[in-house]
Amino acid sequence: TACFHCNSRKSDRTPQQAGMPLLAVPYRPSWIEHLILSNRNILADQMAFLKAQLPKRSKLST
Repeated sequence: TACFHCNSRKSDRTPQQAGMPLLAVPYRPSWIEHLILSNRNILADQMAFLKAQLPKRSKLST
């Protein structure tokens, strides 16, 4: 996603065509990452359990 200004600047071009490199490589999140990123009301003890189950490659494991 992008802010209105950047999205307007990109127009109907790909990021490469618009000279706007991606800040991160897109990836398919695991189901646990999806739960965390979906912004649900997750209690602290539930979050601790979920974070312990994150894949090692996860960007959320920090």
